[in-house]
Amino acid sequence: MNWNAIGAIGEIISALVVALTLGYFAIQVRAAKDAAADANRLERAKGVREMMLATSLNNEFRKTLTKGLNLESYYEKLGEDLKMSPHEASSFDWAMLYWFWLHWGQFASETRSTDVEELTNVVQQFYTNPGVKKCWENSPWAKPALEQNFVSFVDKILSRTTN
Repeated sequence: MNWNAIGAIGEIISALVVALTLGYFAIQVRAAKDAAADANRLERAKGVREMMLATSLNNEFRKTLTKGLNLESYYEKLGEDLKMSPHEASSFDWAMLYWFWLHWGQFASETRSTDVEELTNVVQQFYTNPGVKKCWENSPWAKPALEQNFVSFVDKILSRTTN
């Protein structure tokens, strides 16, 4: 074998190594981008949950939101159904919204099969509670505001649990 042939083989191997390295870097960049998007999504969800928890716990703020968002009749009906005052029903609803958004954050982040199993178990136990289910089905800030994939995930589990 002559030196030209050895040089050509070396160039081919070098080109393959460069192509593999670029492919690896592309995969790493995509993974970093997905991780950043996931962190951003979870940080937004954290802000929403903090607001919902504050609303649940702060009577004056909850009254203002109830009036401003025209939710009086919804809380009157929810209170009747749950044997609570409208005021208690509004606090309960905002607390449930906190949990729904927390679970959405878990669902929306990158998950392993064990994470999905854990969330499935939580939905089976928590969302079948009559009060929780009532809020899940009727709250204007639960199903209408959350990502459709999560809503479908929860509804599919609930349909298996109640049938």
